[in-house]
Amino acid sequence: MPALSEAIGRFDYAAFQWLRTHHSPLLDAVMAGLSDIARGNAIWIALALLIGLLHRSRWPAVTQVLLAIGLTFLITDFVAKPFFDRARPFESYAESRVYGFKPTTRSFPSGHAAGAIAGAYALGRLAPDARAVFWLLAVLIAFSRVYLGVHYPADVVAGGVLGLAITLFVVGGTRWRFADTGSHRRDANTQGG
Repeated sequence: MPALSEAIGRFDYAAFQWLRTHHSPLLDAVMAGLSDIARGNAIWIALALLIGLLHRSRWPAVTQVLLAIGLTFLITDFVAKPFFDRARPFESYAESRVYGFKPTTRSFPSGHAAGAIAGAYALGRLAPDARAVFWLLAVLIAFSRVYLGVHYPADVVAGGVLGLAITLFVVGGTRWRFADTGSHRRDANTQGG
């Protein structure tokens, strides 16, 4: 098992380094902006609240979505990160450049990726017509963390898996019925995730 762990670590670092050599000033600004709007899951919380304000019948579901996002944040930042205690790339490799804000928390798993995947899945069930937009935003936010030099690829993948698992636990089997969708029989469970 140690050999597998070392091989994953080498691949992780090589992928991180390869990505770090492909930068542009425009993309730097876009990635930093995406990362900033997702700090503390702000974008996902704001989108859930906006959907609740636009569609009053969805407030019970919005509450459940907010619970999933909040639980993902708590487990990622206060359980998983301290448990795995992985140093960030810029802490381990002094030559690693960071674009923008330097986080002070541990690296594994990525909280931004966990929150992004949790948000995309939960909001995709809450507002199925916008699912593709939520998932695109989530993937870009997760990618931005490696691009900016604050996470390894494995941190982002693990964060995404953790965020999805927590959200499936919180909202996975719930059947939401929305009066404002045009059909009282339509629910989030039949829309897929």
